Amino acid sequence: MMRHITPIFLLLSLALSCAGGGRDRKDTTPTDLPDWMTNPGADANGFIPERQVRIIPLAKPMQGGGQWMANRANGLKKDYNAQDILEMVADLKPTTLERYFTGAQDMNKQVPVRAGYPPMTVKEFLNKSLEAAAPGCEIVPKLNLDWLANPKDSVFFWKCAEEIRTYDLIRPITNINLDCWDRYCKQTMTSEDGRNEMFKRLRKLGYTKIGVNMTGYIRNNENIDYCDISINKETWRVQKESIEKCHSFPNIKNVYLYIDYPGMTETFMSKDPDEQARIYYEEIYPFQRKYNFNYVYAIIQDFFAPGEIRTSENGPYGGKTLYDISKELLFKPYEK
Repeated sequence: MMRHITPIFLLLSLALSCAGGGRDRKDTTPTDLPDWMTNPGADANGFIPERQVRIIPLAKPMQGGGQWMANRANGLKKDYNAQDILEMVADLKPTTLERYFTGAQDMNKQVPVRAGYPPMTVKEFLNKSLEAAAPGCEIVPKLNLDWLANPKDSVFFWKCAEEIRTYDLIRPITNINLDCWDRYCKQTMTSEDGRNEMFKRLRKLGYTKIGVNMTGYIRNNENIDYCDISINKETWRVQKESIEKCHSFPNIKNVYLYIDYPGMTETFMSKDPDEQARIYYEEIYPFQRKYNFNYVYAIIQDFFAPGEIRTSENGPYGGKTLYDISKELLFKPYEK
């Protein structure tokens, strides 16, 4: 739950967290936030607004950790550095940095920085990210359940899970997101007792929140705290029945929607930017409160970067980038 955010705090937070990086990007974060956003509480249908943001600057843990993903090598139009990412975090003030990194990372490895800035390690980058985000923001790493499919990778899975809990950050990581739930249940661990043991082991390590990606396979386990599902890849609309099914499980506290990756994201990107914007405005945002879910806005995910996608100047969205629209909707109040 977000705490009350004052204008003074926002300005100080931006100045301190980016260590001067804000000079190249004007902070346009709204400071006149309504009470429902600064002090959110569940309304009649249980909806609690969150600012869920997916930025994936670090991944590929099997290559040693500290592998920077926000660059041309992964399909983006430019190479992004730590200051670029921190400025986005300061601008969007997320309550959750969802899947911010994958697996264990080398905390001492350096991340790319803007010319003229001092070197920065992965640990420093993660701490600055927490400082730049909303008060109480959580960094949520991803672990891949496919790694449990064979003995060698299973050892790696648990090494990552254990190591992440040892990171000496200003806010310890206690929330983990598990991917590939469908294959794990259907192929790797078909026994419910076996799945329970996996969750119990994660709890024993100190993870207090555990989420799974249920896209395409909504199967509950009493140890799951929240789940992710995709919007419909044919109609580009939210799937009311799937959301309701997830909420029918008493242990599921939150449901998060996103556009599945990579195939569905590629299809989404092939659409005209005005149509992409229409989907955000008309097919996703209006239904969050109605159906009680929060949409996860992808900002940097491999080849997908909304800041690189611009609507038509003379169209209904006036040349806004999809980043501009994401930010607008992240802060837009819901009518009572």
